Amino acid sequence: MLNSPGLRVSHDAPNGWLYSQWRGTHDAASIKMHAEGLAACLAAQPCSKILSDHSELTGTWHGVVPWVGGYYFDRLAALGVAHFAWVCAAGYPDRTAMERACFLLPRPVVAIFSDLASAYDWLRRCPGKAGQLGVSQQKASPIAWGGLK
Repeated sequence: MLNSPGLRVSHDAPNGWLYSQWRGTHDAASIKMHAEGLAACLAAQPCSKILSDHSELTGTWHGVVPWVGGYYFDRLAALGVAHFAWVCAAGYPDRTAMERACFLLPRPVVAIFSDLASAYDWLRRCPGKAGQLGVSQQKASPIAWGGLK
């Protein structure tokens, strides 16, 4: 679907979700540009779930956290995304800021993980359509939030 040096997006047909793999170092402009590319892929291949792998990212997203936690997730929700599994890079310095920003989102449900396998398992257990499981129920789950209290 999309294959650039900073982002690869593919459709995982057996699981019915988009898989995005962010790579390298990004600044605010490249994050927004690549996020628009992901939104275009979602518009072309509608899915209610996204597995977003940031394990190959370097650097920080701190300056763009409000944009991601606001506009970007609102846009994904408007495109039908109900569940978003986010795999952070090891030692990701902005994880706490992203957890706080995402925890307040009404939708989609965003779960942040340290490894791909846990994110995959969680996303497979999520319902296929929005509204089948209450957002507040999932946000309170220590599984979805990796123990965040």
